[in-house]
Amino acid sequence: MNISREMVRFAKNLYNSKNIYLQVSEKSKMLMLDQLGLQIGCADLEWCRSVYEYTQKFSIGGSSTIVYYGKRTTPELAAFSNSTFGHGQDYDDTCLKVQTHPSAVVLPVALAIGEEVKAKGYEVFKAYIAGLEIVLRIAHSVSPGCLQRGHHTPQACGPYGAAVTAGLLLELTEDQLVNAMGIAGSFSGGLIEYTQSGGSVKRIHTAIPTTAGIRAAYLAQMGLTGPETVLDGKKGFCAVYSDTSDVSRLLSKIGEKFIIDYVATKKYNCCYFIHAPMEATLELVKKHSIDLGDIVEIAVGTSHHGVVHVGKIVEPHDELGAQFSVQFSTAMALLKEIPGIHSYTPEILYDLNILNLARRFRIYEDVTCSQEYPENWGAVVTIRTDKKIEYTKRVRFAKGTPENPMNQEELVSKFRRNVKGIISDKRCQSLIDAILNIENLDCIGNLTEKMSASAI
Repeated sequence: MNISREMVRFAKNLYNSKNIYLQVSEKSKMLMLDQLGLQIGCADLEWCRSVYEYTQKFSIGGSSTIVYYGKRTTPELAAFSNSTFGHGQDYDDTCLKVQTHPSAVVLPVALAIGEEVKAKGYEVFKAYIAGLEIVLRIAHSVSPGCLQRGHHTPQACGPYGAAVTAGLLLELTEDQLVNAMGIAGSFSGGLIEYTQSGGSVKRIHTAIPTTAGIRAAYLAQMGLTGPETVLDGKKGFCAVYSDTSDVSRLLSKIGEKFIIDYVATKKYNCCYFIHAPMEATLELVKKHSIDLGDIVEIAVGTSHHGVVHVGKIVEPHDELGAQFSVQFSTAMALLKEIPGIHSYTPEILYDLNILNLARRFRIYEDVTCSQEYPENWGAVVTIRTDKKIEYTKRVRFAKGTPENPMNQEELVSKFRRNVKGIISDKRCQSLIDAILNIENLDCIGNLTEKMSASAI
């Protein structure tokens, strides 16, 4: 059995099917809504403007829309910009089970290529779902070893799903799609050193695989070939990128059970390792009316990987470092506000009250959390006061996880918050309606035009 070919057949069957499982369809619409709200809301952030200016330097015109700015360019450049916007604040969906950000990779490709070929809404939607599942299954096959080794999973696994999404909309043959996946393997990459010392390069870590996937699809269309054993070969992706790889996960119950169901959305604008300890800390302080000035120590127990991922930075030097600091982010939530799109600013990094409280955190490995990881990204928090009193709370499933999901009302509310002040309430509702009824759009341009500067 050729694994790449079987995955391609699954994707083509889904794309050509008249019916999509209702649960998968509704979940995917919510992920799409969340992602597009972030693209609009984050487009004018400093690093997003830098990426937009980069794309304009090389733009030669085209059919694909850059969200917010409304400029038309090539599918590659549009997807690169829009993906950066969608992942620009680390507020986008995350599959904790497989440790990746799927929508910020796949959706920009689906929309950019969809505009290029003048696809209908249901065609873009099905290509999006197929690409999501491909990315997630490949990420599952190398989890947790890929991230533990230091590779960033979206950048490592994203090119494959992006290639399949683009290829479906470009109407590639089965052989061409298999070659596109083989070519995509040569674009895999990504390091997570930013978790140790910051750096805004992380903002483009979902954007890089969008261009990789689009290039792979077009190159396959032009006749370039790639190895069919790119995933499961001796020198293939699974063998090279992870010490814990399990190739059986690539096809296990494919078409019957969707990993999309395990994708989490974010209530808080920070790394997901911070969500459970933040919730536990906030609940303890509120429930017991703890005076922050009385706190001697906030001990946070999390998995070994959580300690490494978000426990190293106490005094961040940039906004990204703050978003990967459980100490700083939780202190900010206690003293200022729960993290949203505009919470992390250059000024807040030097807030002495936040820094003082952040220094009172102690991060350690909790055996239970390590045993349950990566199925569970929970934490246990103990607050100790100068009155010799201790308060403890364990959160196994933070808000937004599949076990404790954000419902449609909450995700629509998040969407409205993210676009507030950018688009009118009337335009906002029109956009929500279009997304939730995407399968009925005669042309995907009817959606993308609502996200351009002229519409906004």
